[in-house]
Amino acid sequence: MTTPLAPPLPQPADASKKPRIASLDVIRGLAILGTLASNIWLFQAFFGERVIDVRWAELLSWTSEGKFLGLLTIMFGIGLEIQRQAAARRGLRWPGTYLVRAGLLFLDGVLNYIFVVQFDVLRVYAVLGFVVAFVLLMPEKRQWIFIGVALTTHVTLILLPWALPGFYGAPGFVFPGEFLVAEGRPPYAYEIHNNALTVLSDLTVGSDTGSIFTLGLVCFTLGALVYRHGILEARGSRLRRWVMVVGFGVGIPLDLAFFLSQETYGFGRFLAAPFTAFGILALMAAFYQRHPIGVAGRHLSLVGRMALSCYVLQNILGRVAQRWLGGSSLSPMLDPLIGTVLMFLVIGALVILFAKVWLRYYSRGPLEYVWDLSFRFLTRRRSR
Repeated sequence: MTTPLAPPLPQPADASKKPRIASLDVIRGLAILGTLASNIWLFQAFFGERVIDVRWAELLSWTSEGKFLGLLTIMFGIGLEIQRQAAARRGLRWPGTYLVRAGLLFLDGVLNYIFVVQFDVLRVYAVLGFVVAFVLLMPEKRQWIFIGVALTTHVTLILLPWALPGFYGAPGFVFPGEFLVAEGRPPYAYEIHNNALTVLSDLTVGSDTGSIFTLGLVCFTLGALVYRHGILEARGSRLRRWVMVVGFGVGIPLDLAFFLSQETYGFGRFLAAPFTAFGILALMAAFYQRHPIGVAGRHLSLVGRMALSCYVLQNILGRVAQRWLGGSSLSPMLDPLIGTVLMFLVIGALVILFAKVWLRYYSRGPLEYVWDLSFRFLTRRRSR
């Protein structure tokens, strides 16, 4: 036992580092491209006459809806726990400078909403990270209580519109200003102006963003807990089996039932799909415990290593394709299902190619590099 005046024991140079789990970047890359599979349907409104039955498009959309958004939310929670553990190994206070990271992520989300797409999740993830960072300070038993309360609140708010058809939630905040209106497709400058006025309008109860927040409280905290108990490591084989049984056993039948009933309240996306997302996490973790990272895994891991850059890039490419193809002579010739699938394949290939070329010369993505510089600048005094 050392006295308070005794010098600290010498630490090896890599004492603050933990060996990187190979499957982590693969699963994160799958979550990023999976969100593209979900969001790509929002870019396809400009195609021509429908030839293929719409039910095939609905089925294909259902296979990804909510599941990869849930997986991405879980991976953010895992990332939060990784940073907490790293701070503990370095002997740093938590959350400490992580709150600066949460602020930078919120700024990224604001810029993404104004200049790229309005179905942004980065702002919500920033607020979730801020809240759950303090939840992770609690004893684990209290974290489970927090998950139970958050889950009850989430389910209640999802069921309210069904139980009370007149319930629309609280109105969002809109900045004062005059909205610009144009005939036909509005100019890009008009969209930026209007988006800037509504950038906080969806951060409210009753909206999809509000549902992602209440669901995220559960997925962030539960993702951190399953990571802490080794779901991605060899010691977590029993945990993986239970997560797969519960995730797929509950998620798939429930989600299929909601799909066949043609419900319109988001039950499948916000109630059933998160179970399936945890099942996918456990399944991939189990697969890569027994198999090496193959060709597909290596390409997914490239996307996972620069997840923020690839997430923003695929949204930019989707918006560019929407505006460019929407006014071209090609779009009326394509069935919406065929055109949407082609868009996904081309954009996904471009994102993977960009990650592969970029990481050949640099160790991190462009947005990750700007993020790191901003973080170091804002915390320079504390670092010293």
